[in-house]
Amino acid sequence: MKADRICIAVLCFEKDVDKLKNIVDFLRKAYYVEFVTYRRDIWRELMKFDCIVAYIASGIIIRGISKHLRSKWLDPAVVVLDKPLKHAIVLLGGHRYGNEVAIFLSQLGIEPVITTSMEFGDGVCVGVGFRKNANENDIMNAIEKAIEELGLSVGDIRVIATVEGKEGSAIVKVAETLRKPLLFVKKDDLNKMDLPETSAKRIGVKNVAEGCALFFAREKRLLLPKRVFGGVTIAIAR
Repeated sequence: MKADRICIAVLCFEKDVDKLKNIVDFLRKAYYVEFVTYRRDIWRELMKFDCIVAYIASGIIIRGISKHLRSKWLDPAVVVLDKPLKHAIVLLGGHRYGNEVAIFLSQLGIEPVITTSMEFGDGVCVGVGFRKNANENDIMNAIEKAIEELGLSVGDIRVIATVEGKEGSAIVKVAETLRKPLLFVKKDDLNKMDLPETSAKRIGVKNVAEGCALFFAREKRLLLPKRVFGGVTIAIAR
């Protein structure tokens, strides 16, 4: 497993290994990939991956993985390939790598089937940076004050984003309360962006709030540069 890259398990029956070799080779251009052949007790082992790309029936996947699921913020994404290899169906974890991987496979002519609302809705992306001791109220108040400055409301938020490693923090509860998608950006991806360096460099990232806001924004246009509200940093982009 490579901690600095999204880790994918490509799962299939032994008889289908040759059929999927070109897909595995293609995925390896962008991700760390392990080829795994199916057995009934494989599911616990697969929970360590960021995403599972499976060429087996969805019913087998659902029955096998369901008892191992913990949280949508921690579980691997699951992308199911149909038998003709014409569709990549995002079954779980669309916001956590599933949609990204399905869309990446579209370059091979495999059509992504995505059902999460973020891909079809309009609105702004709220980037959030905060210290470990920030609580739910701190983050909620900061988001509310930031969107009010732009004359927006919670309904105008398309997605909330922060840096990887915050999956177990108070922002998860905030996103659930607001009923908004919460996405996490890899530190390496943030550091590749053309952004000014901030105090976030102490955690190995040059810019969290603005980078996270812009990373998922469609127009890549910053509406509110980073602002600090009670110790929580917010930036908003469209």
